[in-house]
Amino acid sequence: MPHQAISLREANQNFSRLMAAVERGEVFAITRRGREVARLSPSNPAARASQGAAAAEARPLTDAALAERMRRLETLVDKLLSALAAPDTK
Repeated sequence: MPHQAISLREANQNFSRLMAAVERGEVFAITRRGREVARLSPSNPAARASQGAAAAEARPLTDAALAERMRRLETLVDKLLSALAAPDTK
């Protein structure tokens, strides 16, 4: 698995950004004075990669959210039908 070397100081200063990258599947070699002292990697890369998509699918829509999506869809369909019914002016 390819990894990016990052100094201990930089890792300390950018820990939140670093953790977000690790959650996306990236691996980092933490170095001190140019020598690798640790690696930061996802605990389970395959599970982490699919976790975001699965979490989004697992959330049920509320009745209000579903009604709003239906309203938007109906508006788009009406606009499309109007555009198709309009005479061609070219």
